Amino acid sequence: MTIPPEAANLYPEPGTVIDNKYRCERLIGAGGMGAVALATHLIRKAPVALKFMHPGVSIQEGFVERFINEAVAASRIDSEHVVKVFDVGQLQEGTPYLVMEYLEGIDLADVLERDGAPGLGSIPRCLHFAVQILRGLQTAHDAGIVHRDMKPSNCFVIEKDGDPDFVKLLDFGISKLQQPGDVKLTQTNSLLGTPLYMSPEQSRSAKLADHRTDLYAVGVIIYELLTGKPPFDSDSTFTELLLKIATEEPIPLREFRPDVPEELAAVIRRAFARNPNDRYGSAYELSEALAPWCDARSLPILEGARRRAARITGLPHTMLSSGTTQSSETAPAATGYTGVSAPEKTQAVVPASLVTSQAGVAAPAMQGRARSPSRMAFALVGVGAMVLAAAALWFFSRPSAQDTPPASLAVSVVEHTTPPPPTTVTASSAPIVVVAQETPSSIPSASASVQVTLPIRTTSTAKATTPPPPPPSPEGTSTKPKIGDITIQH
Repeated sequence: MTIPPEAANLYPEPGTVIDNKYRCERLIGAGGMGAVALATHLIRKAPVALKFMHPGVSIQEGFVERFINEAVAASRIDSEHVVKVFDVGQLQEGTPYLVMEYLEGIDLADVLERDGAPGLGSIPRCLHFAVQILRGLQTAHDAGIVHRDMKPSNCFVIEKDGDPDFVKLLDFGISKLQQPGDVKLTQTNSLLGTPLYMSPEQSRSAKLADHRTDLYAVGVIIYELLTGKPPFDSDSTFTELLLKIATEEPIPLREFRPDVPEELAAVIRRAFARNPNDRYGSAYELSEALAPWCDARSLPILEGARRRAARITGLPHTMLSSGTTQSSETAPAATGYTGVSAPEKTQAVVPASLVTSQAGVAAPAMQGRARSPSRMAFALVGVGAMVLAAAALWFFSRPSAQDTPPASLAVSVVEHTTPPPPTTVTASSAPIVVVAQETPSSIPSASASVQVTLPIRTTSTAKATTPPPPPPSPEGTSTKPKIGDITIQH
């Protein structure tokens, strides 16, 4: 990458040691938002990448805080498809920097320029890039982080474990500088790529951008990988391009690539639908919709996405593929895909641990294997024996006629016919009732909820005692970590 001559005067020179840990070696990239330098960790003797915010951007109100806080959030994303952020700090003059893993490779935009004719010829290869991007986004979205600037130049391609097309996502959650007014697309690199992949709702307001904004951008990236051009383009202004995105329909993908199956073209078009509600509901759902046309090397990525979705939902990953968008019968014969595909509509799946029993208490999630019918039968027999024992105890301990209090004491001894708040044993004058039922879920629960109702007499009701609240923390004490004069938000 060519480094602008003026960039050398804006960032630490080669040989500069930062925070007594990082020695700058050379600049390896620079742009309108900042620069990246190769550095050496002096303790670990390992290469790292230092990313500096442009001094002109860092003086903008709020940008330093947002840069650092978003970097802290990005460092919490644990995915091999997201670049690692090891540290964050500030130079003496206040310019913030990030310490990231050093990667050797090229970004996806360079891959498209190098290998495209104009698009990439192999459909499975395009989708291999896509499902890796979605895998990284799945982890980020689960952590509550939205990228908001997905584009090919933020997808870095390296060789790892024998895969020359391994993808790592860059610039997670870093807010981009918004230029006021009507800006030409060719003025800055920061604006050149961004509007081409910007969803209609994000172009209206950054507050409207959620995880579906990232999915929109992924759909645009897939379209571009296959055709060599984004679905919406403009040679004039930023505003004109956004108007096209908001009002016009793109040229159908199959006009450029008739070898793309109609079903796959429909999946891609839905991914960047104008209305967010018409898109796929999650990165996992979109990756499953693409799965029938992936080849064998994408299978471990798809399986990893399924396992993660299963952990989040509490359901076996084999159950997450019901209601398919594409049948495995419509996939090419040599894809290597096992036949699991995505739900047609986004559905909220409630984990078993959140299913509420009739008593109003959260039913426990399944642990280990479901109980066999014979074990359940023994459990019910045991419950029945306990109920009979409780009934016998009540019968033999009930007060006799001579123990009945006189009328003058009736005001202090009352018989409760209304049960207290639901518990496993409910006070009532009704006959003994035993109810055993499975947890209301499609998965057999490891335990059954049992409700026993007994008629009882009581003479008093103990008041529940609650522990005193913890003492308030001393005023003026802050527990939020700080970097310099910047408070890190959690």
